[in-house]
Amino acid sequence: MEQLLHLTEKSIDIYKYFASIDTKRIINSNEMLSNLNKTKFILVKENETCLVSIKKSNDLQLININDEENQQYQRFTSFSTIADINKEIRLDILHQYLLYSNDFVPSINIQLISFQSESPIQFIVIDQNLPATVTIQNSEENKSIHFNCKLSITIKRLHEIACQLFGVNAEFYCLTMKDAISIDNDISLEDFEESMTEFQFQMISTASLYCSIRYYDQNVTLPCRQSTLITTIVKETLQKLHVLEDNINMYELIVLNDTRTQIYFDLSIGEILELFSMDLTTLSLELKRK
Repeated sequence: MEQLLHLTEKSIDIYKYFASIDTKRIINSNEMLSNLNKTKFILVKENETCLVSIKKSNDLQLININDEENQQYQRFTSFSTIADINKEIRLDILHQYLLYSNDFVPSINIQLISFQSESPIQFIVIDQNLPATVTIQNSEENKSIHFNCKLSITIKRLHEIACQLFGVNAEFYCLTMKDAISIDNDISLEDFEESMTEFQFQMISTASLYCSIRYYDQNVTLPCRQSTLITTIVKETLQKLHVLEDNINMYELIVLNDTRTQIYFDLSIGEILELFSMDLTTLSLELKRK
């Protein structure tokens, strides 16, 4: 595979790996092409990968990632889903599930990029799903997430999970019930009706100020406050767009005012608002590569 990488005529300083088309698993450089029974691959950059650890629940011994090698860890692309991992490790999807953080089972469409705050990303294979099914709707983005969890889980923890999976800043959001009833963070799902196993919540923004950022043909709206630094806005924008960039200095940010003012990353939102003669609730910006 290493020889094949050199034949692609792509810079090996940028594109360092091949990933399988079907499961997004990173192919080891010493694997023989003839042993893979595949002819199509994805070229992947270093920062587009993540390391995954998967353990059995009974004895915490690492499972076999494939039949040929008993590997303790496996690398996937950041855009791999739980379904991709299930397929790669040949999980019995009718009876086995991947537990994360010891308290919830993410749905199969969740991408690994949601868990990249830790390395390796650690899952445990369990033989029975967790009893509570949770759906959380983010009406701002017209998206919803689903996962299973323990009934003992608190609203505070559900809020943390939701913010992680949606990729939003937790300080600007809260959870409510479907009918907009606020909930005490300290209560658990066990405190609802005894027979309930399915729960629906809404993710609500508590912000009064927003940034609307245009990145080529995409738009992102982020909650903020006057003290929020432009650096934070740039990083959160790239995160929302799943643009994996280690060096944010490769970008510039422009205020969409009459003069299209370029702004420095060490400024705050409040300092940018001083450029305007009127009060704004949404600050329009454009992010682009230099």
